[in-house]
Amino acid sequence: MPPRRPERADRDIDPRSCRSEERPSHESPSSRGARRRARLLSLAVAALVSAARPAPLSAQPSPAEQASEALSVAHERWRAAVERDDLAEGAALADRYFALLEGTSELDNELAHFYLGYGDYARAEALLVRGLTREQPSFNDEGMLYARLANVYLDLGDLQSAEELLKRAQPLLQGWSEFYAVDSLARLYLEQRALRSFAEALDRMRAILREATGGSGWAYAIPDLRAAQLCLRRGQVEEAERRLLALRPQLEPALPAQSAVRADLLEELGVLFTRKGDPAAEALLLQALVIRERVFAPAHPAIVRVLGHLANLYVALGRTADAVRTRERAAGLQDRSARVNLARGSERQKRLYMGLVQRDTDATLSLHLQGAPRDQAAARLALRSILRRKGLALDAIAESFASLRRNLDAEGRALLDALTQLDAKLSTAITRGPIDIPAEEHQREVQQLEAERQRLEFQLAARTRAARPADAKEPPITVEGVQAAIPDGAALVEIAQYRPYDPFGPPVRPTWGKPRYAAYVVGRRGDVTGVDLGDAAAIDAAAAELSRDLSNPERDPRERARHLDALVMQPIRGALGPARWLLLSPDGALNLVPFAALVDEEGGYLIERASFTYLTSGRDLLRTAGAVAPRGRVLVIADPAFGSLSELAPDNDATRGLRSAELAGARFPPLPGTEREAEAVRSALASATVLTGPSATEEALKRAQRPRVLHIATHGFFLPDQGSAADPANTRGAEIEGHAWSENPLLRSGLALAGANARRSSSDEDDGILTALEISSLDLHGTQLVVLSACETGLGEVPRGDGVYGLRRALLLAGTETQVMSLWKVGDMATRDLMTSYYAALARGGGRSEALRSAQLQIRRERPHPHAWAGFITSGEGAALDGRQVAPSFPRAAPGPRGCACAAGEEGSSAPPALTALAAALVLVARKRWPRRPGNW
Repeated sequence: MPPRRPERADRDIDPRSCRSEERPSHESPSSRGARRRARLLSLAVAALVSAARPAPLSAQPSPAEQASEALSVAHERWRAAVERDDLAEGAALADRYFALLEGTSELDNELAHFYLGYGDYARAEALLVRGLTREQPSFNDEGMLYARLANVYLDLGDLQSAEELLKRAQPLLQGWSEFYAVDSLARLYLEQRALRSFAEALDRMRAILREATGGSGWAYAIPDLRAAQLCLRRGQVEEAERRLLALRPQLEPALPAQSAVRADLLEELGVLFTRKGDPAAEALLLQALVIRERVFAPAHPAIVRVLGHLANLYVALGRTADAVRTRERAAGLQDRSARVNLARGSERQKRLYMGLVQRDTDATLSLHLQGAPRDQAAARLALRSILRRKGLALDAIAESFASLRRNLDAEGRALLDALTQLDAKLSTAITRGPIDIPAEEHQREVQQLEAERQRLEFQLAARTRAARPADAKEPPITVEGVQAAIPDGAALVEIAQYRPYDPFGPPVRPTWGKPRYAAYVVGRRGDVTGVDLGDAAAIDAAAAELSRDLSNPERDPRERARHLDALVMQPIRGALGPARWLLLSPDGALNLVPFAALVDEEGGYLIERASFTYLTSGRDLLRTAGAVAPRGRVLVIADPAFGSLSELAPDNDATRGLRSAELAGARFPPLPGTEREAEAVRSALASATVLTGPSATEEALKRAQRPRVLHIATHGFFLPDQGSAADPANTRGAEIEGHAWSENPLLRSGLALAGANARRSSSDEDDGILTALEISSLDLHGTQLVVLSACETGLGEVPRGDGVYGLRRALLLAGTETQVMSLWKVGDMATRDLMTSYYAALARGGGRSEALRSAQLQIRRERPHPHAWAGFITSGEGAALDGRQVAPSFPRAAPGPRGCACAAGEEGSSAPPALTALAAALVLVARKRWPRRPGNW
């Protein structure tokens, strides 16, 4: 409870209490009247003088007293609204009270409990964490703080943290407080499908109830309600029905009309009747929805969930329009909630939360692709969900860094600097390994650094919310808004991995099918077309096989390139029409495929027929190019002096079994071609600063002030979960031995710079290895183009819906507009020739994306194997450096004999008809007949 206004020592005193006792007077009435008038005159003069001069300081409340008074008033107003059951007013007053409370060291557990129940998890978490950092709370208070904080994490998908906190809370609690914690554990185990632990939690709840006194009568039925929920999730419909129908007459009379538990009961009954095909489910679910809308925040997860159940019911009843409308409302609330919840927590917590959001996305795509494939409203809703959510965790983290750099005070900037320094220490510890300390001590050091990083992330997230203007509102992402940003003649292709959701699948329970890929295609105008591409495992396997063939110049990749094209691009071409300028947003393993190297039905590589610009999401088209002006011009870092190959000789016994053993033993041979490459960049782009040899250091790159273009020609590395054999020398990849253990992929990818082979101490932060984690902390906002002319710089882990975790992600977090990266190890000289051609095309005014395609076509004439020309891709903004959109150009050709419309709208060939017919016949004989749809390329 906040302190009330303290009693003041200088409060007004009744003058009558200080008056001297009057004695009888013997003066005449006239004398007494004169004295009275004189006294009144004296008092009036004194009053005037007093009013004219400043009041003594003791008569004015101090700023601290004023703040305390405001805090007390805000608390009383909030409490009064809550007691009136005026939730809307109570929430608004709670926010005012919270804003005042943040500026003090006070704590209000009651307010934290209100926010938790209401669904404002960010504020609840802030208050609960503050409570846990106070000195020596009582056992029960500490236990309840743990239990309530666990419920925040439980609702936001962080089950591991929730379980740890609940197990810490339970020994500190007794009676009904322990019942609260154990019920939370039961809900957690229900989510995890941990049946044995769930049964043990129910037994403990019943044991507590046997000894409990007082409490609400309906609480005694909670274990039976949880057991019924388990039956329903396991598909035991008859048992669930028996339990729920037995509970209904017991619970409903005892529960308040506006009770969350009443809504839970109605929701479970509604789901039960839905799966039985009983139309009475609608009334039950609508009742649950009404209650939840009255007691929860507008975008509470429970509201989104019950709307999803209603949409499922409408699908079952054949009411497609109602299903789409209800699912659209649920999706809108989910998006609103995501914007708030992604502003809090560490990166790990953001990713876990997006796992919850992904369920709603899966259900939305399933509604369209499985339930209403011809419904344009359903197609637009599915695409809108992808546009708003794909890569959203990455965007939230990037915006957090940008906001911190723009708005933080000195203390906040000190926190950001501390995080940057910590990233450097953690990267050094991981990449170097235990060179001069015991292995066990090294592992403890890494664990401590990782824990400290999560703590700093939490603090910075809290400051990001505080630094952001209160009235800051982002316009919602719409399909129409994205369409308006698509250049004429181009098409956006959004590929998304999803799990088909069938709420009525066997055995009569929600069934999440095996992951599949879907593609949504839309141009500047017109309808949205959705295509189900098929089983994700088969497509991922085909992508991996093709990548192996492309990365080995001794293999012929055409067969596998054709196979992957048939699985992915051929179905998409049916929706593209004449568009050949593709703004492609892949997902999953398809992020690691150069689509230009796929082979179409005619046997040609797609680079000849299409231009690809890669995006994390179609949402990228709405970013304002040049929103932050670059400070520098062009910076080139090339041919670093790595040091002698024999300089680094790690102790294999010390590094065996550690996560960092691979980089601890890495050796980087020189790259003589990169020096000539740097000179080619200097020639193409005037005023370039070139750092080579011992000047090409990690420190120099960290000091760079938002260069307009950043070109780095060196060794790159990405360590997958499984180690691979060292590749031949003279490539731009590190010779890395050993086994790569699962850890943060931003620590398993990076660049080698000057001194990389001379790492001798575990403490030097500038060790010549710049990890992706360190790059993510750089300030490159305003940098138009980053070219990583090194091997495997485009690789990384590829969780569905969240881009590539590696150097690609790091550069996006740093704020760059466009990235050019490689997908496999490429020869030094081949890379030099490609980059020389690329910068020459850029200097002629070519687009950042189309210039790379032009350079690749030029290299292909001399080196036809795609290993030499297809290894680099452009991700991000594809316009020229001056901001102009540059449309790709294609050679004119007459329509082919199989209905190819790649020259639709252009002049046909001037060849004689007989010659054209002969050519067509030869093509039919020489090539395998692949099916082609009219209207495609």
